[in-house]
Amino acid sequence: MAKAKSNPGVQNKIIYSRASYLYQSATYLASRADAAQHGPASEGSKDKHNVPQMSDRQRKSIQNMSRQAVSDMRAVSLKAQIRQGPALKRTICKFCDTLQIEGQTCQSVVENTSKGGLKPWADVLVIKCKTCGNSKRYPISAPRQKRRDLRPLKQDRATEHGKTEAIEGSHPET
Repeated sequence: MAKAKSNPGVQNKIIYSRASYLYQSATYLASRADAAQHGPASEGSKDKHNVPQMSDRQRKSIQNMSRQAVSDMRAVSLKAQIRQGPALKRTICKFCDTLQIEGQTCQSVVENTSKGGLKPWADVLVIKCKTCGNSKRYPISAPRQKRRDLRPLKQDRATEHGKTEAIEGSHPET
């Protein structure tokens, strides 16, 4: 009698949990550095969770720890050959590993460089990292193009593939 197969669940669950922990710690450190930069919301409030004022050097060291955690997360993912989701990848600068927080570490702008901005399908979201200055561009309203194998064969492409030779060869020469 054969052994019943159990549901295997998620492969590499430990690695996914490690990557998740590193991302969460990077998010926490980035938020602490941001809170330290802006200081407490109001000095008269009796909030127990007020962030003490940090020096610029301490804030930069916390930002560097956050970047190191993101770098470690990326290294773990590459080593184990697991894919991170597109939503998670959009929150990280791929050049300097900074966690992108709108208004603090990055700036988002919608651009349309078509002729006078008349083509609404040409809108592009540009996210510029304030740490390294590099930009990432994401199309907004345009649907993703299908793979070449799955696209319908157009008449122009059909003529390129030798179908015109059969038509031209059928004409009698006079």
